[in-house]
Amino acid sequence: MLAQIVTTVLGFFLLVLLLRKFFWGTILGLLDDRRRRIEEGFSNIARSKEELSRLQEDYQKRLSQIEEEARSRIQQAALEGKRLALEIQEQARAQGQAVIAKSKETIELELAKARIVLRDQLANMTLEAVERILHKKLDEPTDRQIVDAALESLDKEASTYKPTASAS
Repeated sequence: MLAQIVTTVLGFFLLVLLLRKFFWGTILGLLDDRRRRIEEGFSNIARSKEELSRLQEDYQKRLSQIEEEARSRIQQAALEGKRLALEIQEQARAQGQAVIAKSKETIELELAKARIVLRDQLANMTLEAVERILHKKLDEPTDRQIVDAALESLDKEASTYKPTASAS
């Protein structure tokens, strides 16, 4: 039994020496290669994670720049819209003032025409009334002087009377 144990121990050491000489280096080389590939895989994963993180940050920056630019453009468009609205209002106001001024001029012109027509009609009516009263007609220059004097006094009275405009 002791011989068997010694033989077994010697066989074991011999097997270990043979394995070490011929297979241990190959097996350890394979294990080292596998460990190196696994480490490279982990480092590649770490680099990929870092690259992904950098790309996400870049994406977020670009997205916020795009959003800021969009906000800026919207604000510019709103300001331009307000400016155009004010410009249109100002043009409408100016056109309204021009229409009002032209209307006032037209009314004043028509009023002056009406005064002339009224004056002529009043002169004719006055001449006819005087003629009927006197039952005879005076001469034309005298009639005209009387009528002109009456009209001048009417003009003085009319110039002191100014009607008030209810809407401006």
